[in-house]
Amino acid sequence: MRFVARQPILKADEKVYGYELLFRDGLSNIFNNPDSEAAARSTLDSSLLLGLDVLCHGRYAFLNCPRDLLLSDFVTLLPPGNTVLEVLETIEPSLEIVEACSAL
Repeated sequence: MRFVARQPILKADEKVYGYELLFRDGLSNIFNNPDSEAAARSTLDSSLLLGLDVLCHGRYAFLNCPRDLLLSDFVTLLPPGNTVLEVLETIEPSLEIVEACSAL
């Protein structure tokens, strides 16, 4: 079974602009694993299996993107026109990170 939570991101007029997609490890609305890489990979995997059109209804999908996921080619599987990668604040800036972001 796969679990993905979505948190709406609203515009000023309170209409839905997009959804932040979040991994959940069960029916409760929490994630107890401190491994952000595992959570991000699972959310990405679920998004690909379920489809962003199903999860986001044609709106933008916002996904947390930890360092290793940002440096991998895995995120390039998502449709670029309606996917926003959120670079986590825990990522230390480096030339490698800047180059990865530029390539995306």
